[in-house]
Amino acid sequence: MPIHTHLRKNCRVLSLFGLWYALNVAYNITNKWALEEVRLKVQAKEHDMEISHLSSALPLTIGCIQFGIGALYACTLWILRLRPLPHADELSRGITVLIRYTKQLGHGIVRMLSTMQSQQTESFRWSALTSPREHNNVASSVVLRDTSKIAFHHTFGQLCTIISLSTNSISLAHVIKAMEPFFSAIASWLVLGQVMNIRVYASLLPVVGGVIMACAGSPEFSWVSFWAGMGSNAFFAMRGVVSKTVMEKSSQRSRSNSDAFDEGEEELMHSTQISPANLFGAVTCVSFLLSIPLALITEGSIVRMLTKHFAESETKDLSHTLIYIFSSGAFHYLNNEVMYVTLSKVHPITLAVGNTAKRVFIIVAGILVFSTPVTVQTSIGSTIGIGGVFVYSLMKQWYGESRQHITNEAKVGEESKTELALHT
Repeated sequence: MPIHTHLRKNCRVLSLFGLWYALNVAYNITNKWALEEVRLKVQAKEHDMEISHLSSALPLTIGCIQFGIGALYACTLWILRLRPLPHADELSRGITVLIRYTKQLGHGIVRMLSTMQSQQTESFRWSALTSPREHNNVASSVVLRDTSKIAFHHTFGQLCTIISLSTNSISLAHVIKAMEPFFSAIASWLVLGQVMNIRVYASLLPVVGGVIMACAGSPEFSWVSFWAGMGSNAFFAMRGVVSKTVMEKSSQRSRSNSDAFDEGEEELMHSTQISPANLFGAVTCVSFLLSIPLALITEGSIVRMLTKHFAESETKDLSHTLIYIFSSGAFHYLNNEVMYVTLSKVHPITLAVGNTAKRVFIIVAGILVFSTPVTVQTSIGSTIGIGGVFVYSLMKQWYGESRQHITNEAKVGEESKTELALHT
C-alpha cells in the first residue's frame, strides 16, 4: 500500500474517532444542561403541586423527545431513499413470492376445478397454489417481534441512563456505567449459556472494585443515580444478548430460505439485508412509541402544569431549554451513526482502546464544564474501573479468538466489534 494511501486511511480513521468523541461529549453536556434547565423551571413553579427531585427534571419526557428526534431522522432517510427501508430482504422476498402466486394462479384454478369435479371432501386451500418452500418464504411478524424485544431493553436502558444523569454528575454516572461488561458477562452466562475463560472473569474484578471505590469517595453520590445506572447496565446487557440471539436467528432463516431463490434473487436478498445502522433506526422508532405512555403516565401532569404556566406567562424564555433538548436528541442519534461507520474501519482491539478513551473524554469534559468536585479516592477508583474495562475488552478478545479456528477469525472480530458497540 502506498504511503500516501496509508496516511489518508489513518487520517480518515482519526477523524471518525474525533467526531465520535465530539458527538458523545456534546450529547452528554447538552443532555445535562437540558435536565438542569427543566429542573430549574419546574422547581420555580413547584408550589402549585408536590414534585419530587427526580421528576422535576422530566427525564422520561426528555428521553421520549430524544427518541422522537432519532426516529424522525431515520424516517427522513427512508422517505428520501437515502437509506433502504429496514427488513428490505423480507419485503423483496414477499414481492417475489407474490409474483409467483400470480403466475401460478391459473394453474391453481385448474387444480381447484379438478378437485371439485372429483368431489374431494377437502376444500381448496391457498397453500395449494405454492410449493412448500415458497410458503415458508412469506414475510411474517417474527422480524417485528425481534425488533421490539431489542427496543424494549434499549428504551428502558436509555431512560435509566438519563435518570442517572439527572441525579448525579456526568463523571460519576459514567463511572457507574463502566460496570456494564460485568452485567453482560452475567447475562451471557444465564441466557446464552456462554462460559468464558476464568481470566476474562477475573479481569472484571478491578471494574467492580474501582466503581465501588469511586462511589464511596464521591461527595455527590446518590442512591437513585446508582440504582438507575445499574438498571441501565442490566437493560443494555440484555439488549446485547437479545441482539446477538436475533442476529443468529435471522442468519439461520436466511440460510434455510436460500434454496427457494435462484441466483439473482438470492443476491438481491443478501444485498438488501438490514444493516446495524438501519436496525438501530428501527429500534429507535419502536423505543419512541414505547416511551410515550411512560412519559405521559409519570410526568404528564408536570408537563401540563408547565405548558399552562408558559401559555399564561408574558415571559416565555424557553429557547435555551428547547435548544438543549432537541440538540441532545440529534447528538445522541448522530453519535450512533458515526459509531457504526467507525466500527467498519478498525480492528476490535483498536475499538477497545478508542471506547475506553471515549469514556475518559466524557468524564474529563463533565468535570471541566460543570466544575465537578473530585476527591482523590474517586479519581483513583475511576481510573481503576475504566482501566479494568479496557483490560476486560482485551482479555475477551484474546481468549475469545484463541478458541476459534483460523477460518473463523473474521467472524469473531465482527462479533467483538458488535459487543463493543453495545457498551458505548
